[in-house]
Amino acid sequence: MADSRKGEHHANRAREMLRQGRLVDAERELRAAVASDPSRGDWMLNLGWTLEAIGRQDEALQLYRQSAALLPTARDPRLAEGLILGKLARYEEAVTAFEATLRLDPKCETAVSMLIRSLALLGRHEEAETAYYLALHSIDRPATSHLEIARSLVARGDMRRAEHCFRRAIAEGPTLVGARIELARTLLLIDRGAETATLLSEEFRRGAVPPPLAIEAVRIHLASGRAAEAAQLLDQLARVEPSNPKLHLLFARTMRRRGDLVRAARHGEVATRLAPELPGLGLEAALLAVAQGRPEAARPLLEKELDARSAPADRIDLLETVQALLACGMTANAEKLFVARFGRKVIEGESNDAELLRIAGRIAFERGFHDHGRACSRRLLRLDPKSIVAMHNLALIAIERKRYRIAHAWIARARKIDPADAGLRKLRTLCFVSRVAAALRLA
Repeated sequence: MADSRKGEHHANRAREMLRQGRLVDAERELRAAVASDPSRGDWMLNLGWTLEAIGRQDEALQLYRQSAALLPTARDPRLAEGLILGKLARYEEAVTAFEATLRLDPKCETAVSMLIRSLALLGRHEEAETAYYLALHSIDRPATSHLEIARSLVARGDMRRAEHCFRRAIAEGPTLVGARIELARTLLLIDRGAETATLLSEEFRRGAVPPPLAIEAVRIHLASGRAAEAAQLLDQLARVEPSNPKLHLLFARTMRRRGDLVRAARHGEVATRLAPELPGLGLEAALLAVAQGRPEAARPLLEKELDARSAPADRIDLLETVQALLACGMTANAEKLFVARFGRKVIEGESNDAELLRIAGRIAFERGFHDHGRACSRRLLRLDPKSIVAMHNLALIAIERKRYRIAHAWIARARKIDPADAGLRKLRTLCFVSRVAAALRLA
């Protein structure tokens, strides 16, 4: 009895120390409590939580397992075991621990959502679906379960259902941190970047956003063509994490897109000094060199980047890369990236996307596919009747086919829209010279 009272005294002191954040002192008191009565599984569980908070995860895991053996009907030791196994990426063992937790408490949402996550990370998506449907049956408003199955669906490429589950997670758990950012990333992957601004604004309106999520929001803004919003967020983040190399890389990209090449170069240099092997640095340096009018400097960087990494996932990043490859004379590489993402039909003029048709037309012309280039330009002109690029291309084709009147008509039409366009002046000269040369050959 005396040892039990002594143990309670140590346990009570440990609780007070934990409230004060004195983890080392709490560990000492809890060890004394457990030593006085090794049958107290609750004290072992508290000691495990304390050691996990200190960072001694392996010791904490053993204590959770000992606590579970002493408390065969208690949920918390098994839940703690599963959570720490998840942190250690030991997902097979975590699945067993979460299943044991749910046998004791089928309504434990943390256990079921983490079971879904562990199964998904193991690639066992059908079992993750089963766990999800069980959660829908047993738990009211299972917000985190919706969130975890949405992540599984993204991994499987089922973006339609993923969007639905993300929206349910947000509706049932409006305070879930980062859920709106994850939904925005999903929309971006299916080229619906214009819809992401409201989601990101709502995420930041609800309170402080952790820096890693804020950096992801910057990426989404940039990938959606919102460089001004990205710059505003970066200015805030720079005050919190001034030595984060990813932040400086994003700063370089943002400044380049805003036309501030001096600041872009400076942030690129800082990112390189902080993390020379950071993925994306070589590509950003190449894009900056193209923007500075130095394609000869960009070419080796692009070649190295293409050898080292896969193509950018985001549309704007990919199209920038394609256009940089074209500027460097690497047309075959540009075509390969473009077709892999958007399909061969776009090169043949079958698209309703004016931006893609502009680039596809250029690829077609530079690859010598003049019929495809003409089809792209005509389609582009139907979508944008004032497209100088389309008229320029159609005039160029007419000149090459010695249809000078048609070429002159396209040039005249374009000059009414933009009389100062330098390319049209060059094209008019080319048309005149080609026409004279043809006449001389006939004479």
